Amino acid sequence: MKGIKHIAIAAACLAIAGCSKWTLQEPVDVVYPTLKDKNPALYAQYMESLRDYRASEHRVLIAKYDNKQTVPAGRADHLDCLPDSVDFVILNNPDNLSESVIAEMASIREEKAVKTLMNVSFDAIVKAWETLLADEAEKKQAEWDALSDEEKESRKAEFDADTRGVDDQDRFIAFAGEKTEAALAVADKYGYDGVNAVFTGKNPAAIWPDQQPGFQARYDAFFKPVTEWAAGKVLFFEGNPKNVLSESGILDKALYIIIPCLSEQTVTGFNYAVNKVLAPGVPADKFVIGVTTIDVTDEAATDGYFSGGETAIVGAARWAVEPAGNFGKKGICVDHAQFDYYNIQHVYSEIGQAISIMNPSPVK
Repeated sequence: MKGIKHIAIAAACLAIAGCSKWTLQEPVDVVYPTLKDKNPALYAQYMESLRDYRASEHRVLIAKYDNKQTVPAGRADHLDCLPDSVDFVILNNPDNLSESVIAEMASIREEKAVKTLMNVSFDAIVKAWETLLADEAEKKQAEWDALSDEEKESRKAEFDADTRGVDDQDRFIAFAGEKTEAALAVADKYGYDGVNAVFTGKNPAAIWPDQQPGFQARYDAFFKPVTEWAAGKVLFFEGNPKNVLSESGILDKALYIIIPCLSEQTVTGFNYAVNKVLAPGVPADKFVIGVTTIDVTDEAATDGYFSGGETAIVGAARWAVEPAGNFGKKGICVDHAQFDYYNIQHVYSEIGQAISIMNPSPVK
């Protein structure tokens, strides 16, 4: 695509020419020669063309990847097996990385200019906070229930003043700041190229004006350290940008705004999802639609399918190339990308097709 397809075809032909029939009588270690081994000059030319493509104006494909925290067991577990034209990789399991994953992060960065990010989620922080409060409230109630009637009477004022299980503003801000800094420490530990800030928040229209500063302070406890850390790095925003009250400038600083549409099955639905989050202060030229692969491990899964018999990946790619009058389409984000590896005809067939739709090779 855009200058690399002809080199890729030549590379593929060279690789096929080196194949031959063979039979194994017993298990042996087999090392398959790569294009890099067979023709270093052609490989170097292909890598240079790939980096040029990465730097050019094109619609991006972001792959979210369920990396294993153990040694990869098969080719689908390897980052360097993702299609070369994938622009960014977001690891869904960012901590406790194996040495092989760390090495492949460096390899795809240096050779292919593919950058690896990790999620930093305000939504996850809120969920952890709610779990903490629920656990505290349960423990407090259990202590109260264990008291005798006389003890309850004498200690009622004490228990009424006990703030365990209470959603205290200052305490939440400290909790959110601590969790955010811990996540960013993971990003530093493994040398991630950037972060994807995940945020849903609450519709400002549903918040009383006198309460908005409190929400803003909570959001700033997350967004400010994230944007400061991301200076000079890659920053994405994922979720509902309309609900951002923070003064951190997160939306202006984000390279892309990802709108999750994992259950959507129509182009009309994609357009509706984007239009729903448009608002003053929301940049209208950064939108990436978020879809998912079909979960091959769950027969009951419905996400990843699309109208007309296509997958959501291909449907989103077609959406990305259709003109929109009031917002800019920058590409697509594919969750659980590794499931697309398993295809009887071609590995990563849907992602490959989506890239070709969004960035077709020029006709000569």
